[in-house]
Amino acid sequence: MSKEESELEEYRVKVREWIRKNVPEEIRIKGDMAPPDVLRNWQRKIYEAGYLGVSWPKEYGGWGEDPIKEIIVREEFAKAGVPYATVGLGVSVVGPAILLNGSEEQKKKYIKRILTAEDIWCQGFSEPQAGSDLAGIKTKAEDKGEYFIVNGQKIWSSYAHLANYCFLLARTGEPSERHKGLTMLIVDMKSEGIKVSPIKQITGRSEFNTVYFNNVKVPKENVVGKIGEGWKVAMSTLNYERLNIGTILFAVERLIRDLIKDMYNDQLFNTAEDIIALKSFYKRILERIKKGYIVGPEAAVIKLIASEAIQRVYENAVSNSDINVLIMESKPGFRPDLVYGLLASRAITIAGGTSEILRNLLGEVVLGLPKG
Repeated sequence: MSKEESELEEYRVKVREWIRKNVPEEIRIKGDMAPPDVLRNWQRKIYEAGYLGVSWPKEYGGWGEDPIKEIIVREEFAKAGVPYATVGLGVSVVGPAILLNGSEEQKKKYIKRILTAEDIWCQGFSEPQAGSDLAGIKTKAEDKGEYFIVNGQKIWSSYAHLANYCFLLARTGEPSERHKGLTMLIVDMKSEGIKVSPIKQITGRSEFNTVYFNNVKVPKENVVGKIGEGWKVAMSTLNYERLNIGTILFAVERLIRDLIKDMYNDQLFNTAEDIIALKSFYKRILERIKKGYIVGPEAAVIKLIASEAIQRVYENAVSNSDINVLIMESKPGFRPDLVYGLLASRAITIAGGTSEILRNLLGEVVLGLPKG
């Protein structure tokens, strides 16, 4: 073992021990279903220990460490079955996008507050008539000189009911311009004219929301990147979202390890092989990020394989269990973890781009196939 490998292994042990000693009982029992305030306090504690924003620049509140340590932290939290920065999309999506595209003032204003969970963020991308076709959005940001006036509707906005800010993709050009007429805006969710309507999900929870914008005033200083270049910012944002969703591969690995003791079968074994290969691919991406590489279509590969894998695992687990696993009552055999996991996993192949869209993207961008 090289010196670098030895140091990283010591770091892994340190992270594992910290988790063991510091997870609050409510977090241990309820996981990401714990109350939002409990999760926010837990995120802040993770940050203060140096395990959140591990590779983010120090000048904006991060810890400036090796990106490989980022994957070690995520692995250990996943292995322990403990939530890691699960309130809002600040850490997973918005923070990396602002670091990549934001102004110096925006980085100083928002990044550390994202890490400490002082601010909760949602994302305003999809619309009722523009889900997979993101370039077809109609939410309009009308230029009024020193500010924009925003009108429109967004849907599937995770955590919008809790959020302080929305990372909003809006149309500043004409619809005929498609992706060339879009601009990314930071919108204060306390602004007059915003209405949030939660959407009841199959799990019984309501993390998703519809958000209505009625003559909402947004200062020009809240433009991320340049006016008219929102598509570029959105694509970098989606790549980080997909990479983050792809980290469920660690949760899949833990789930397989738990299940394979009781219900070993070929499908679980084959999925386990997929996850082993995906982890190697993920680590290779992080090595490239360490050298300044900006995540591209690789994120789509990670997200596509991991999201479909976790669905297969839960379906396999439930189909190979006693029927009591599905009876939602306090009876012997009921497994709320499997039932909730099965239901929640249905959304994973939609969030961050459907599996169908990702296959098209990889076919066109990576393989050079003609557009469908």
